[in-house]
Amino acid sequence: MRCVYCSKRAGLIRRVCTPCAKVVAIVDRAGGEVGLVGLVDIFVEEGLTREQVDVVLDTQIGAEPTIRDRLTSNMTNFLMRNLGMAGRQSPEDVRKVRTAMQSGGGAGTWVGGEEPPGHH
Repeated sequence: MRCVYCSKRAGLIRRVCTPCAKVVAIVDRAGGEVGLVGLVDIFVEEGLTREQVDVVLDTQIGAEPTIRDRLTSNMTNFLMRNLGMAGRQSPEDVRKVRTAMQSGGGAGTWVGGEEPPGHH
């Protein structure tokens, strides 16, 4: 089988290769408790390259949010709660914003230097 993240050979019945499985396990183990810098340190300690990590974090499987979307949601909510605001950013919300930004459209988006939509 091919790895669902990087498309390299994963094994006879495995869906995820060893390096990608390591990235997923580290993110799951950290559970949003470790910031990005801490995660980077763990990835380096495990001998993972930036390319290996980025592939896993940015792979979208079906309509599900990416792992990076989930991490962004966790960190945003943590920051908002520490600022006394309700943290309600879901991974799906992050995915919607990311895809709108990637497509260059969507409500509430505009190119820098232009007037915001509806602004006169």
